[in-house]
Order: sequence, then C-alpha cells, then structure tokens
Amino acid sequence: MSEYAKKDFLQISILNRQQLHDTFHLDAQLFYLLEGTMQVAVREYTTNLKAEDVLVINANKEYQYHASEDLLLVRISIPTQLISRMVQSADVVFWCDSTRENNRRYDELRKALRQLLHRYLGVRDRGEDFGYYALCYRVLDILSNYFLMRVTDREGAEDAERFENRILQIDNYIQANYDRPISSRDLAEKLYLSQGYLSRFFKRNYNMSFAEYLTGIRLYHAMDDLIYTTKPITRVAYDNGFANTAAFNKAFKDKYGKTPSVVRQNLSTQKGEQARPAEDETTEQRLARYLQQEGMQRTDDAEAGKQTVEWQARAGAALRPVWDTINAGAAVDLLKSEVREHLLVLADQMGFAYVRFWNLFSREMLLDLHTPDQSYNFSKLDSILDFLLEHNLKPHMELGSKPRRLYRNVQTAIEQEPLDLPLPEPEVWEPFLHALMRHLQRRYHAGELDGWRMEVWFNESRRADPEAACEYLAFFNSTASIVRQYTTGLQIGGCGLRLGYENEERTVEFLRAWRQQPCQPDFLSALCYAYERGQIHQDRYSRRSTDNEFLLHQVEELRTLLAREGFGDTPLWLTEWNLTISDRNFINDTCFKGAYIVKNAIDAYGLADRMAYFLGSDRVSEHYDSSMLLYGGTGLLTKDTILKPAGHAFRFLHMLFPYFVGKGENCLATTDGHGAFAILCHNQKELNHNYYLSREDEIQRDSTWKYYEDRNPLQLTLRLNGMADGSYQVKIYQVGQQAGSVLEAWAEMEYQPDLSRHDIQYLQRVCGPKLTIRTAEAENGVLSLEIELQANEIRLLHIRPIR
Repeated sequence: MSEYAKKDFLQISILNRQQLHDTFHLDAQLFYLLEGTMQVAVREYTTNLKAEDVLVINANKEYQYHASEDLLLVRISIPTQLISRMVQSADVVFWCDSTRENNRRYDELRKALRQLLHRYLGVRDRGEDFGYYALCYRVLDILSNYFLMRVTDREGAEDAERFENRILQIDNYIQANYDRPISSRDLAEKLYLSQGYLSRFFKRNYNMSFAEYLTGIRLYHAMDDLIYTTKPITRVAYDNGFANTAAFNKAFKDKYGKTPSVVRQNLSTQKGEQARPAEDETTEQRLARYLQQEGMQRTDDAEAGKQTVEWQARAGAALRPVWDTINAGAAVDLLKSEVREHLLVLADQMGFAYVRFWNLFSREMLLDLHTPDQSYNFSKLDSILDFLLEHNLKPHMELGSKPRRLYRNVQTAIEQEPLDLPLPEPEVWEPFLHALMRHLQRRYHAGELDGWRMEVWFNESRRADPEAACEYLAFFNSTASIVRQYTTGLQIGGCGLRLGYENEERTVEFLRAWRQQPCQPDFLSALCYAYERGQIHQDRYSRRSTDNEFLLHQVEELRTLLAREGFGDTPLWLTEWNLTISDRNFINDTCFKGAYIVKNAIDAYGLADRMAYFLGSDRVSEHYDSSMLLYGGTGLLTKDTILKPAGHAFRFLHMLFPYFVGKGENCLATTDGHGAFAILCHNQKELNHNYYLSREDEIQRDSTWKYYEDRNPLQLTLRLNGMADGSYQVKIYQVGQQAGSVLEAWAEMEYQPDLSRHDIQYLQRVCGPKLTIRTAEAENGVLSLEIELQANEIRLLHIRPIR
C-alpha cells in the first residue's frame, strides 16, 4: 500500500471497551455507535449516545467516555490535514452530533458508514482496494459538505478573514518548519506579533500552548515514519525536529504510553494490521453479525420517485387557513403607498387576512414614549390601521422595539439597527399603553378590536440573561393586563422563540417561570429560519441547516417541550418563517421557493396554529443595490408587482376548499363538501452541497439547477375512494420552470437590466400558472389520477363532477 494512500486512509477501530480516556489527537474522531449506550465528555460538553448515533470530536480535544457492557463502537480518525487541503481552509471544525438534531443528512452519513464497514471487513487483510478508498472519500465528502464549519460561520466574525489568514499562516509555518528547531518567538516575529499575544491566541484557538501543538505535529509525522518506513529511530527523531533521541522517547511515551522502539517492534509482528488498530476477534465478529442482521435490512427504496396516495372522499374538519398572516415590514413601511399597493395584491390574490408589522416607535411614526405631558401622537398609526380595516385586513402589531435589518447573508448586514434594545420602563410604558387602548376604543367600536393581535417580542440577544427574562415577564404581565381591561377579544401573546437557536435548558427555565405568572399568553410565538446555532471551542456558530425537514422537526420538538412544561393547549404561532434571512439570495426567486413553501405548509399543518411568512413584498428590502428586476429578496412579489413562484404557492393555498380530507408526503387534499375536491402537490428538491458551500448572496441566478440534489420528476398517483361513478372535470394549475417563473422569463430576456414599462407588463401577464383541463372517469367508486411533477414544480388540481 502506497505511503500517500496510507496517510489519507481512514483509520478504523472497532471498540468494546466500557471506558476510554484520550488526551490528545491531531485528527478529528468520528464515533458511530452500533450497539449499547455511552456518555461522552469533551471538556465541558457532555452528550449521551444510543444505537445509531454519530458524533465527531474535533482535533486536539481531550475526551473520555463511559459505556454500557454491550458496547459496539466504530471509531474513525478523520484526517484533518487532508480536509484542510481539500476545502482550502486551515480552520477545520466539525459540527456533527446526531443527539442534538434531527437531520436526514445523518441518515446519509450512516448509510455511507455502513457501506464502508462492509468493505472494511472484506478487504482489511488484502491491501489495496479501489472500492474501499472510494467509500472512505464518500464519508469525507458527506462530512465536509454538510457537517464542516468554517470561520465565516462564526457569529460576530467581522474579523473572520483576518482570523482565517492568521490560522493559515500559523499552520503553514509549523507544517513547513516542524522538522527544524523553531520557537514561539520565531513564529511571533514572523507574524509581527508579541510573544504574549501569540501565547494567548494559541491557548484560545488551539486549546494548548505553542510547544504542545508543535510536539503533537512532530509526533504525528514521527508515527508515520515508524509505521511506513524502516528509518532508524534516531533518524526518525532528528527528521521530525526533536533535539535528541531522549527528548523524542519521552514525548512519544507521554503521548502513546510506549517508547518508539516498542511500537516499532509491535508493528513488525503485526503484519497486515497497519490499516487498522489491533482489535480482538470478538468485536469483529460482533461487527459482522451487526452488518448481517441490522445493516443488511436497510435497502434503498426501489420505488423512489413514485408515490401513491389514497383518501376517502369525504369531508373532515374545516380546513384551518393557518397561513393567513403575512409579514409586511416595519410600521413606517406601511405608510408608503407602494407597499400598501402590494398589500392589496397579496390580500386579493393570496387571501391574507392579517398583516403583521412592528417598530411602532421609530422616529417617523411620531410616537414618543417619553412625551412629558403624555400627549401621544397616534396619527401615523391611525393611518395604518384605517388603511387595513378599509380593506378588510386585520392588524397583528408587534409591540417591541424590533430592529430593522437587511442581510446579504447570515453574517453580513446591508443595513442593521442595534439589536440589544431594552424594554421600556413601567412608568413610561403603562401610561402609554392605557392611552393607546383608550384611543383605539374611541376611534373604533368595541367589536372592531375583536380578532386583532398584539405580540410582545423578547429580544433573543437578551434571553440568556435571567434578569432580562424577569423583566420580560413583568413587561408581558403589565401589557396583557392593561390590554385585557379594554377588550377580551384581542389576542395577545409572545415571546418569539428562535427555533434552532434556543438553549433548551434556558427555554425550560423561562417557560416554567412564565407558567407561574398571573397573565398567560393567548399564543406563543416562534421564529423559524433554517439556521442552527451551536458552540464549538469558545466560538458560537450559526450555519444554514442541511435538514430538509428543519421546520417540521423544530416544530415537533417545540410542541413536545411545550406540552411537557404545561403549554400543550396554548396555540403555537410561527410569526416569522422562511428558509433564509438573506435579502440577496437568488434562491428566493426560484421555483424551489414555491415548492419549499407548499412543502412546509403541508408538513406543519396540524402542528402550527399560525404561520406568518416573512416577507410579503420585495419593496421592503430595496436598497442601493436593488435596481435589477430580481435581486434575491424574500418577498412574494417583486418590486414591479410580479408574482414569484413563492407568491403562487400562497395563491394555491388560498384556492384550497374549506374542508380537510387528508395529506401525504407531497400533497394535501380538501373538499367543498359537495363533490368537488382541490389537491395541492409539490416536488420540492433538497438543496445540496453547492448551496451550503456558497455564500447566500453569491448564489448564481443563471445556474440555480446546480444547487439541488437531483432534478428527477415525481410520479404521483392520487386515488379518491368512495366517489360517485361518472365523469369529472380536472383543472390543473401548474407553476414550474416552464410556467409561472419570473426568473426563467427574465432569463429569456438575457437578464436585461433596463426593462421598459411594457416589458414589465408583459412579465406580469406571462408569469402566471399554466392551466390545463381534462376529463377523468371514476369507476367502482374510485377516481385515480396519474400526474408527473417536474423538479420543484407545484400543482393545484380542482376536481368537479360533470353533471
């Protein structure tokens, strides 16, 4: 076996030891637990693994585990240097712990690991094997695509590029000079840093001193020489930077527990074992049995790409239009005529009944909480409320000081106000709120306020502070009690839990404290964007979630937690949800986004009581860089009033019938109770590594196809049982790349930047759904429909009997 291949080889160990303590390793360690249970502690981080869990412990991390007697564990050493070279980043950190998240990517990783283990058992004694290497690199590919963190994912990383360069300079210098006498002073002078600063930098970012790190690098290469060469031990010591054999022997024994000569002697008597650490035959026999009995039962679905869904053709409960709320923007945005124009389009074509807005106290709203004589000017707020009510829309007012923000990507803001805005003091807030409620009662009759909504947002940046949590609860109690003095029909809730970002322990403490308060919320609000937050080393990271069912899984987990803490009957409202917070992400303009909305509306139906999409109009996210027809805004409407596929998704949801029939993985069926049915379907494709490895504001508008796992069609068979025999008219509304996509229509114009008014009018006309009408026959009480949806296509079927 070649030296190069060996160095890139995944070192696999099959373990059954109940306890293990590892003090230092240069490469990341992947644990794949096949049988038993174990608790793993990595410094202050502790996690409990059960069968099928996967965990990666990053390089240079001391860890220990305690396991049950029936332990069967696969440990794989991940070559960090190889991955650094491949991804061209020195800051290689993995975020992979299946106990902390529910993500289909873990299934993909498990499948690759099982395939690798099958091959491992077959080839471990016979040297080179192309298939084995291919599977090794398949595992590395999945890890680097979906579980690798980069310095650019670090929160508050304004200096990320400088940090990355410094890490790269340090690693490059040490790798180039580890075989020579070098010191921290040499490195500090090379980087123009003080020796004290460099020492602190090492402690913080490497969790060890320069000397410890350098010795580890030297021992790593020395072990390679011992295994793969016949060099004398003295030559191994000098070739890897040790001053003498005595220093080498001491460092080596401290690290590995044996001297180099003993290791060399053991290796010489273990021919054929270099590809794997020595394990007893019992563990390998157990692995073979596991793969035979468990792993081999997992087979791929031969019918992938085909689905059959059956329902009884009868009306169930009334369909709940949980998607009837749209986020419009800050209150000041609703003073603009162009935003109001779009709200009317959204209400007319998509049936939105509620408009959510925030920042009532921005300077332009003329509402000053600190007015000395408490003479508040409600004229701007009145203008907004009057407009909404005149058009049969109801307000959903966010009462907190929610900061304005426009984002290029999760780390980079186009425009952002301060995040840490304190709640107003009671002596200021309570007189204002009394005055507001008296004003609303006088201006609108009492019944008018019924059905209005108010929400008290809790700034997530302050939620970790117990004192801030107490302040919020006191603020909510005061707010809710005052509002309920004037009306009992207005719903008031909070607090804006950020799904995927919350610390469960703190959330539980907060909810328990809230459960003891005199005023309980009419609804609990949550925000769901497909990002996850975690902490690795001392740094906090935010990354895009690779879980295609992120919203579903997060809502399920929150529902479970709420039920456990006594909030099981409290309605759960997603008052903001979207794939991305980026206002410059061209994925927002694609057919994928329409399919994404339909998928998540179907997934969350029955779990979330309200879902308010963020955001209604691209006009709210305009800036100096938004002159083009499309620029990746999160709106359902372009700034030129053209429906995007995302807008058509809500239009189709609005066209469903009033009674629920059933749902499947890719469809939802409704009826009018008089023999007609409406069925909404989607073929949403998963985003792939090209998307997750690209900055959100660098998604290429002219090749969005490359960001999906596949572009395979979906063969869908829909069967309605209990139908009256006879002929039925089937109207099919389609939105996909061939119809209803403004991005595809603009591509046919070669993305011209300067479009005339008539060009815009043309796009408004042609970017609608394709409509086809055909006849289907119900026989023996069954109406069966065969449809084929292209990648990221959405389709609405209206089925009516032909009398």
